[in-house]
Amino acid sequence: GALGGASSAASSKAPNVKKARKDILATELGYKDESNPFGDNSLTDKFIWKKRNEYLQAAGLYKKSNKEQEIERIESKIREIHQVKKRRDEREVERQLLEKQRAEHDRERHDELYGEWLGAEDKFHLENARARSLIRIEQGRERPIDLCVKELAIADGDEFEDMTILETPPHQLFAGVALKEAEDMLADIDVNLRSDKDHKAFWKAMMFACQEAVDSKQRENSGGAGFGAGVAEGVVSEIHELLSSKSKSELEEMLIEIKGSLQKGGAGMDTQFFEAVAAKIPLFVAHAEINEWHGKAKQRVAAWLEAQGGGGATSGPGG
Repeated sequence: GALGGASSAASSKAPNVKKARKDILATELGYKDESNPFGDNSLTDKFIWKKRNEYLQAAGLYKKSNKEQEIERIESKIREIHQVKKRRDEREVERQLLEKQRAEHDRERHDELYGEWLGAEDKFHLENARARSLIRIEQGRERPIDLCVKELAIADGDEFEDMTILETPPHQLFAGVALKEAEDMLADIDVNLRSDKDHKAFWKAMMFACQEAVDSKQRENSGGAGFGAGVAEGVVSEIHELLSSKSKSELEEMLIEIKGSLQKGGAGMDTQFFEAVAAKIPLFVAHAEINEWHGKAKQRVAAWLEAQGGGGATSGPGG
């Protein structure tokens, strides 16, 4: 009876260990007999290493483990699996970080090389635009804007066999030409504005002055006044006289003053005249920028002529 009781107690223990093993595998790893990555439908059964047990029994070393030990052994194995998984996940995170760093480094290197390449490309186009201008001058087939390129080179200290420059500031090139020619100049200025980083302010001023001339010629061609609507001819020359002698900073101060006065709108103020003046100031600011460069080039030419011994070496640099 006692033996029967023990065996029934043991058999009542066994399903518990089996159930515990099933539950632990399902909750901890998500593995069941019917669904696991190994396709093993007896995965939750206890593995019994019969040969090993026989050897241990023969050596008198075999001990049957109890339910608690069995469950502890299962839990210990699960902990081990989790640690292995954790290490594997950490390695994967490390690998991804390394990959990301490598990709970032490659991208930075690529951006750097691309930047260098773009810089070289820009430089090449600038050198080419400048070289094309100087070649055209040498061959006697220069365009008006080529002479501006030469003037800037002289202002920066370059010397030529022929040091002749424009007699008047380059913004005066636009006055006596037809609309088509002014539009061609606009295209040439644009090439230099995009390629010549060292003289951006000069080319921006030239672009502004040339665009203004193009607009004015278009108005004239369609029967309007070149200066714009509502401004009498006499007033035009008065505005020109008022603004052409001023420096850039004086013009900028004047614009702020006029805008302030127009906002206040004082009694007896000739609003139309001052609005016309304010509208023209940006053009004269552009002229002042161009005049500065023209002045530098003239000084360089004068110094060069003096060094040549009084000026017999050139066809005379007007100015």
